[in-house]
Amino acid sequence: MTADREACSMIVIDKCRSLNRRMAEQQARIGASPDDIAIAAIYSAIDVAQRHAGGTVAAIAWARRALDVMEDGVPLQADTVQ
Repeated sequence: MTADREACSMIVIDKCRSLNRRMAEQQARIGASPDDIAIAAIYSAIDVAQRHAGGTVAAIAWARRALDVMEDGVPLQADTVQ
């Protein structure tokens, strides 16, 4: 991926995340619990990935890879160190 394409991708990802966070705020205002909102968001991510990854198993594999990438970029906190 070129630097320009990666920068564009990050902008799009940030805008999508912002939209999803606003939707979660609206769901909370109508009484959805934080747990339900988070679980629904994860299921929705898999729903979206299924269209692009070629089915449920591939979508879950894609999500696992995305989480690995996210985890690699996040420093461990004291309560997660065993």
